Amino acid sequence: MGCLFCLIFSCFREIIPLLVLLPMQIVRGKKLQLIFSDHWGHIREKYGHLLKRPAIMINVSKMLACGTEAMGFHHYRCPSCLAEKKVFHTCKSRFCSSCGIAQTKRWKEQFNALFAPTAYKHVIFHPPSEFRDYFKIGKSRYFQMLFETVNQTMRDWYTGKGYLPGIMAVIHTFGRDEKFTPHIHCLVTCGGLDRSRSRWITPVLNGFIPHDFLRMHFRTHFLTNMQTLWKNQVMEAVPHSCHFLFRPIFQSNLVKTVLGKVWFVWVGRSLENAFNAVTYVARYTKRPPIAEGNIVGYDGERVIFTFVDHKSQQRECLNLSAEQFITLLIRHIPDTNFRVVRYSGIFANRVRGRLLPQAFALLGQSFTKVQAKLTKKETWWRRQLELFTGTDPLTCWLCLVPLELMTVVYSTGRSSDTYG
Repeated sequence: MGCLFCLIFSCFREIIPLLVLLPMQIVRGKKLQLIFSDHWGHIREKYGHLLKRPAIMINVSKMLACGTEAMGFHHYRCPSCLAEKKVFHTCKSRFCSSCGIAQTKRWKEQFNALFAPTAYKHVIFHPPSEFRDYFKIGKSRYFQMLFETVNQTMRDWYTGKGYLPGIMAVIHTFGRDEKFTPHIHCLVTCGGLDRSRSRWITPVLNGFIPHDFLRMHFRTHFLTNMQTLWKNQVMEAVPHSCHFLFRPIFQSNLVKTVLGKVWFVWVGRSLENAFNAVTYVARYTKRPPIAEGNIVGYDGERVIFTFVDHKSQQRECLNLSAEQFITLLIRHIPDTNFRVVRYSGIFANRVRGRLLPQAFALLGQSFTKVQAKLTKKETWWRRQLELFTGTDPLTCWLCLVPLELMTVVYSTGRSSDTYG
């Protein structure tokens, strides 16, 4: 009887979100673009104080114009039947769902082709929630500090063990419910080059890294770096309502509070390759904060989206006004030119060209062959569309001959941006 009740309750829980959606329109296509196009003008007028960061206007404007003549296009013509075709440019913004999916796939291909063929650890560093208001005030400044703290923590570990691993670090600013919660994901090779850079070693079985070591060093470095930022904070850049965050008594009490908490550092089991972890990380790196598939209802005024709760592992449903939904998302847009993905160790840009060939050779693979694979990915868009449709998008569907490029228009607003 108890099992039957649990089954009925479980089914009812899955049905509840669907019942909520009955009066709503199920949106298909570019959902984010539709929602923003309906409300962005009003948001700009009402929430101008939230749009001071140039990155917000740049990314939203790109997303709204994606796939339209405003972004420009390639103009093709069939040499036989003279049929014409325009291929509109995409915006390449990580805030655009369609571009984000393409960029995610391409980034995954490059990562899996380029980085060392060995086992990996997935590590997550999550500062206490008491510091979130500081990250909201100065995103780039405090995010940079978080990257440096994680780098210092990892360096403490592998330097003591006498090897140099490959590390990719990615900053995330949101959880599954879109709340602002900055944290960093790391992919770390299980092992690395020894001090002489002549052998690949794994000094600890399966690349084991103890939680307690990382927690202690992460906490120490984070508090030291945070207090340095507090001392050097330019108060003119802080909203008046947030000045209390920089009062010495407030900061002293905050430090006492977080010293009494267990800091969250998660170390996953060893992965035979990085593909699954990269897939997870890429979803939140090259794409908007929310997947289009999770937006399940929109009636012009309210948006419904679903997510799987981390604690309960049950699918939850949120029903927000379009204004709430938009303001929730735009806070996660990173500042212009801020790198949300960082590489260190043998993956660092300054040493990658020298150390990666050595690492691949020691791991029994040819780095030259890997580079050859990457050169074939230049026609990525055309190749992906051909795989999906079965036909070359730049071939005349009637004459079956290649289309000829006539003109490229980079901006429909200025004639000087075209060439033929």
